[in-house]
Amino acid sequence: MKRPTKQQLVLEIYDREAMGEVTSQEIEIINRALIAEYGEGGAMEPAEIASILHQEELPIRFDQIFRMDSPTEQYESLVRGLSGYGDFGEAETTLRRIDALYRQFQQAGDKTGMRFVRQAALRLKQETAALLQSPKLTEPRRAEMGEINQWTTVWLQTPELFVQWLELRKASAGYKALFQNKNPGQK
Repeated sequence: MKRPTKQQLVLEIYDREAMGEVTSQEIEIINRALIAEYGEGGAMEPAEIASILHQEELPIRFDQIFRMDSPTEQYESLVRGLSGYGDFGEAETTLRRIDALYRQFQQAGDKTGMRFVRQAALRLKQETAALLQSPKLTEPRRAEMGEINQWTTVWLQTPELFVQWLELRKASAGYKALFQNKNPGQK
């Protein structure tokens, strides 16, 4: 049997759920069903769903639909602030937030969320790598950026081990020799 198109499925869901006037809640229900059928890539923009239903002359609350976030905007707003690396404390806080979000999405089985968080970590790594190339960077600052870049690399390679690895790294003699004065509260 041939799989229905997204447009057909939107209309089937509308009928199956006996929806009346379409509000943001109905759009959410339709999107969840699309994801269940097609996987995470099955989600549609709220306006796309509304357009399909509008073509069938179904009642739509456009005022609600146009205020809805697209599926990706929700993730983008969550990861927007995950780029701090001004110093060790800020970089560690950022990576721990990245790690916590990643674990939440992983536990929920949300591969899109995991991908967005991983992209935030990749951006952090790329930004620190670019800074390392700057001839204006002082040697102490270059060492810090190199260290933060290494932290990010470890998280990207083995997120499940990162928190323990970071604690071991900060306790190591090599780290203390290089950065003892940068972390006055570090023992």
